[in-house]
This record gives sequence, C-alpha cells and structure tokens, in this order.
Amino acid sequence: MIAFEIHINGVHVVTASQEDWSVLAIHVDALRDRKKESDEYDLRFSVGGLSKENKEGFSEHFRWPATDLKIGDIVQFRLIETDIIDSPIKRYRSDHEVQEEPFTEEELKKMRYEDYLELKKEFEPKVT
Repeated sequence: MIAFEIHINGVHVVTASQEDWSVLAIHVDALRDRKKESDEYDLRFSVGGLSKENKEGFSEHFRWPATDLKIGDIVQFRLIETDIIDSPIKRYRSDHEVQEEPFTEEELKKMRYEDYLELKKEFEPKVT
C-alpha cells in the first residue's frame, strides 16, 4: 500500500497509512495566537486521513501523534509502497449520527493541563 515515511531532523517519526484509506494528509502548521500581541507561535507537524466508507456506511478519521517543531527543523517525507506501517493513535467515526471523541485520553489530559497552566497564570497573584 502507499504510505508516507516521515523523518524529522534525520530521525524516523512514522510510516503512516491504512489499508482502507481514501485520504492521507500531511500537515505542517505555524499557529500564532491572534489574541496576543506578542509573536508567540506554535509549530507542529501531523499526519492523518480518512477511510473509505465501511459496510455500515460511514468513514473514519485516523491520525498519528503530532510532533512539535522548532525553527530550523528539517521535515522530510517519502512516498513508499509498503505493508509495514505504524498504527494510528486514534480512529474515530466521521458522521453526524455518532460523535466520537477525536482525542486520546492522554491528549485530553495534556490539553486540560495546558488550560490549567493558563488559568493559573491568569488568576494567581503575582509574587514580587
């Protein structure tokens, strides 16, 4: 099957594909918080996709872990034909009837912790 073989700074990150894929996608994102006046940004790499419709009539999204990037990182991908792939960390339905959580428990915990740190920064008194 067709797969994306990904290396970041010369280190193998993932070989991404699924037998039933209809879409495979690579994303390199530079995100800047529009609410802040600073030049803070997040750089990230991710791979995901969408399956063909199954016998029940719905498709599934799938994705592999996102990787944080920094200035100067080298992201390389190669299209290959292989049967040896890395399993996605999450597959979830892509339909309106059943809404499945798109994040793993670990990812949800990390997001809650990041929210906690932001709230802590906002509401704790500043020590001088």
